[in-house]
Amino acid sequence: SEPTRENPRMSAPEVTASDQKDINTFSRLNNQYHELKDELNTQKEDLVNLQDAQNEVMMQMDDTEPVKMAIGEVYCDQTQDDAMDILNAKVEEAEGDVSKKEAKMAEVKAEMAVLKGRLTAKFGKNINLEEEPE
Repeated sequence: SEPTRENPRMSAPEVTASDQKDINTFSRLNNQYHELKDELNTQKEDLVNLQDAQNEVMMQMDDTEPVKMAIGEVYCDQTQDDAMDILNAKVEEAEGDVSKKEAKMAEVKAEMAVLKGRLTAKFGKNINLEEEPE
């Protein structure tokens, strides 16, 4: 674009329907990324709690004493071995969930990088796709 009398600076490139679609997609992906991040933090907390429970069961001195485990809204007595089997399965499941969430976040971040590159190449400093500091 050429400078004009009304605007001596360079005028911004025209926003096409395709550009607007990319901007909207970037925004949607950014929101999705933050939702995934919140979910991941919760899953990591759950994983730590399960690992703490494993440690508590392992440190129980009397292995003949039943372990009380919450199942839904009730507590059930489990043998130490059964409790460890249950906890091991839950830890394994939680680790898998964390890995899947991290992979999905990386996928979303890669899509955002492609869109950001395309939009920044066209609009330069006229478009702000930067994250707010947390």
